[in-house]
Amino acid sequence: MTEIGIPWNGSYIDAKYSGYGLRLMKKAMFNENNVPKGGTCLSSFLVLKSNGKILVGKMTKPEIWIEKFLVGEMFAERYVKSNKWILPASHLLYGEHPVDAAMRVLREQLTVRDTLELSLTQVQSHLSRDPTDPDVAHWDVCFVYAGEIRQMITRPPWYSSLEFVDPVTISKDDFTRGHGDVLEQLGLIK
Repeated sequence: MTEIGIPWNGSYIDAKYSGYGLRLMKKAMFNENNVPKGGTCLSSFLVLKSNGKILVGKMTKPEIWIEKFLVGEMFAERYVKSNKWILPASHLLYGEHPVDAAMRVLREQLTVRDTLELSLTQVQSHLSRDPTDPDVAHWDVCFVYAGEIRQMITRPPWYSSLEFVDPVTISKDDFTRGHGDVLEQLGLIK
């Protein structure tokens, strides 16, 4: 394992993350003088199953995803053009509880009106881009909720595709940034 230094505010701690030996900033306590330059995102992801299959979609209409579902402007069009899968998910609104964000994804992004029981399955932590470079390293904290769907889901117009797929037929590389990581960390795909 290689030890690297990420010089955020001069405060380090040795940590193991995804097989790397890292020196990370000591606290995830952010203020105007102590913010990861690559950013930090808090998101709620839904892993919804029906008959052993997982609900995934492909984005269309990037302007809707930017305005309504909090996808970053630099990513929305790229995700649409990639034609890769996404999980139903959203960044949290400022001050929003992760379970409220998950319910918002159900109601607004998937247009599910019936009550659906969701359970917090995992809280995942992903470093992306280049975790060794403090100018680009990005930290995603993902609140992953699971649920079983027993109703038909109608594809909203901001999805070009929305369907249940067998997890053995998909891989991490079939997903946009971060979404495949969530399923891989859950052990549902490789």
